[in-house]
Amino acid sequence: MAVTNAYASLADLKAELNIGGADTSYDTKLEMALNAASRQIDGHCGRFFYQDASLSVRTYHADDWEECNTDDISTTTGLIVKTDDDDDGTFETTLTINTNFILLPTNAAVSYPVQPYTCIRLVDTGISAFPMSYSGRPGVQVTAKFGWPSVPEDVEKACLVQATQLFKASDAVFGGLSFEAGILRVRDTLNPMAAMLLERYCKPRVA
Repeated sequence: MAVTNAYASLADLKAELNIGGADTSYDTKLEMALNAASRQIDGHCGRFFYQDASLSVRTYHADDWEECNTDDISTTTGLIVKTDDDDDGTFETTLTINTNFILLPTNAAVSYPVQPYTCIRLVDTGISAFPMSYSGRPGVQVTAKFGWPSVPEDVEKACLVQATQLFKASDAVFGGLSFEAGILRVRDTLNPMAAMLLERYCKPRVA
């Protein structure tokens, strides 16, 4: 099994478990744990922390006349922003970064850890407002590499903690167990340490 968009490496998980690098007898199980832990993290946080391998197109409804919140945009390389000005389903106007719009947060690329961009904000140079659709169609189209520029260290550690739990789960009678108020329970959520490490990265849940 290959490790796909995992947030920690096989070598690091082996080190976490004190398994020698030359010992490959557990590799398939370890890789499965890494993949599963990474996708659990995605579900817990409501976002993913790898960078798309290629550009993809997504559409959005602007939040108001000057801002449009987006999914995580990992880089400005290849970024294209278009608007549907006459609400006909065709995105005919291409906006220019730093001329018609800026990306927020403004200091994302120099933050630690490096952050993605999550909002397009118009500036007062030629484009007066994002289109507000009356048909229900999205008015903004974004072509980008979505995701995060790199995996934050907290997320990497959370992946190792969670993958360790998943790897060892089959050693317990019922898998991952917790002991609460004198009752043995099957744990159906992230390891508490992993959840704590990920807390700052979770997107707000919409009620």
